[in-house]
Amino acid sequence: MDERTSPYRTFADLTHDQQDNLLAEVYARGASLAELTRLSGLSYSWLRRRLLKAGVELRSRPGPRESPVPPERLAEEYRAGASILTLAEAHGLYYKRVRELLLREGVELRPSTRAKPEAR
Repeated sequence: MDERTSPYRTFADLTHDQQDNLLAEVYARGASLAELTRLSGLSYSWLRRRLLKAGVELRSRPGPRESPVPPERLAEEYRAGASILTLAEAHGLYYKRVRELLLREGVELRPSTRAKPEAR
């Protein structure tokens, strides 16, 4: 083997400690956990555990983004009779996100009108 050539070919060829040091270094340079999972082949939870065990202080996740539609407007439209699904489709939001915003605004949700299976 040539002296200029590293004896390691892949991440898996590194020792456990070398892997942890490399992961910590790349994370410190700004890589996300998702990027490190793709690069290393480790699962998110396993990668996170290894970084914590290596003493790495993980960055906090960003908070939820501001809604593109003021929650007060969603609440007003819902109280005027629009359904959660209609609001979600009209404003390009997920059903769950609209529901969450309405609840935060203190809106009392109407019972679901989805068809329920008949009891036999």
